[in-house]
Amino acid sequence: MIESNFKSQTFFHLSVVCFFILGCTSNEQPNPNNQIPVFDVAMQGVNPAWFERAMEGVDFGIHRVEKYGELVADSADLFHQSFEQMEMNNIRYGLLSHGTYKEAFMEERPEMFLLSYEPDLSLEDHTEAALVFEKNIINGRYAALGELGLIYEGIPLNTPDLYPYYEIAQKHYIPVFIHTGFSGPNPQQILSPAFRISTANPLLLEDVIIDFPDLKIVMMHMGWPYFDEALYILGSYPNLYMETSVAIWLLGDQLFNRLLSEAVATAGSDKILFGTLQMAWPEVIGRSVTTIQEAEYLSHDDKRAILWENAATLFEIEE
Repeated sequence: MIESNFKSQTFFHLSVVCFFILGCTSNEQPNPNNQIPVFDVAMQGVNPAWFERAMEGVDFGIHRVEKYGELVADSADLFHQSFEQMEMNNIRYGLLSHGTYKEAFMEERPEMFLLSYEPDLSLEDHTEAALVFEKNIINGRYAALGELGLIYEGIPLNTPDLYPYYEIAQKHYIPVFIHTGFSGPNPQQILSPAFRISTANPLLLEDVIIDFPDLKIVMMHMGWPYFDEALYILGSYPNLYMETSVAIWLLGDQLFNRLLSEAVATAGSDKILFGTLQMAWPEVIGRSVTTIQEAEYLSHDDKRAILWENAATLFEIEE
């Protein structure tokens, strides 16, 4: 249902697309090894220039340069390397949530992307904006809500301010993607002065779950460092999911694989979605897919559920 809507939808053509389209590759995706299809639920069409400035001199703790890999500073290169990584790793769909160029990604490869709605968190009253969101769900423009980066504004996850969007998302069976836990390096100086990690504790979502019992909610970034809290509610509520982005490539193999193995053993592989959040580092797409493919503690069915089936079911897409 959503697949056909998005394939037929014509999107506003951004002027930057003309700059980016040079050298694009075929839409057909090679799959020489009969790989499991992949759905990346966390992708961005960002301007890498911001990341190049923000990450200057950052090389400490979990934010060591080796964890990120090579930053692609040129927008056109980022654009096409992201496509290349998707094709090489059999990524059939990506959900675009953020970025100056997310419309350009969509325009260039509409068959590969779904679009998510980002509300303006500075609004005092979201009622009218939520009605516009609903119209764009009905006309096929948006398939999801979020990533809701409430933490960057110092807004707790259980804020009632966004309830108008949740009502509409629940009504139309639209999933909500919410940033839980996590931060970039030196977050108050680089990301936002209002950033407070305590506002993104996944346990705060319990209020939202209770008020919207049929709303499908995806906890992004595995809730880390509140992983135990995230795992508790993941296993306790039927419409709650966890996704892997950033954690899968930034925490390192030892920690990430411990978290994922515990999540699968405790809550089941049917509750976990695959995501990367490639930002300005497109190579993490392939690294992340490989991490799941090579996880010895996962069965073939587990890998297929995480990489494809759970997201395909959530968005009603057939293989």
